[in-house]
Parts: sequence; structure tokens; C-alpha cells
Amino acid sequence: MAYSLNEIIDIAIGIEDTGFEFYTECGEIFKDPLIKDVFGFLAREELAHKRTFQSLRSSDYGKSGVPTEEYYLYLKAIGSARLFGEQKKNIVRVISEITTPMAAIKNALALEKESILFYTEMKELYRGEKKPTELVNTIIDEERKHVATLYDLSQKIRLT
Repeated sequence: MAYSLNEIIDIAIGIEDTGFEFYTECGEIFKDPLIKDVFGFLAREELAHKRTFQSLRSSDYGKSGVPTEEYYLYLKAIGSARLFGEQKKNIVRVISEITTPMAAIKNALALEKESILFYTEMKELYRGEKKPTELVNTIIDEERKHVATLYDLSQKIRLT
């Protein structure tokens, strides 16, 4: 069974919440201003994406309306589990395993790549349908920008 468009939007919101928490925590680990700035930027981007997705929820992208708080938390859990895997129970645990800037970047790249994979899988559910495909493509494009930002940061760190 395909997810409704509102469900895709709500899962995206959960994924953006997870990304925000991850980037915020990573930004607090390191003292290097460049690293702090990039992770701070990415955290703000996640919040901006969340707001974008929230505004889409109220558009004509779905007929099911705004979900209950319990349903929203359920979808957030799905997004979080999808990104961090079953073996990692929470962001604190993931963060506790990060000891270097490159490890943080590696984890962040994995997060973004998993997001892209998730959204690509969702897009397949709506092959041939214009509105959902455009929505998911927009989400994928935003996540690709994060990959590019993280790659750029990794190159700058390697040069120092």
C-alpha cells in the first residue's frame, strides 16, 4: 500500500527533526569555528526544510488532513529508525561514538544518503504521478545540497 502524500510529508518532517537534532549536537562537540558554522548551517537548513514540509501539509497534497500528535510521533519514529538503523536507539548514542570532525562528517553523509535513498524509494510508489513526484524530487534536491556541503567541509578539513 502506498503512503498518502500527507504521510510522505510527515515522514519528511520527522527526518528533518532528526537531522536538526543530529546537526545541533555535532555542532556542540567541536570547537573549530568552521565545523561549528557548517553544522549550525545544516541544522538551520533542516528547520527550514521542516517549515517547507509543514506548509505543504496544508496544501492540496493529500486528503487525510493534519495527523494527530500520536500519529505524527509515530511517523517521526519511522523516519528516525530509517535513518539510524535498528542497532542505534537514539541520537545521543550516535553522537557519543563521534570523536573527530571527519567521523561527524561521515555520519552526516550517511544520514543524508539514507534520506535520499528513503525519498527515492518513496518516489517509486508514485511513478507517473506528477504532484507527488515533484514533491519528492524537491526533497531529494534539498538533501543533495547537504551532501555537497558536507563534502566541501571534508575537503577543507583534509587541507588543514
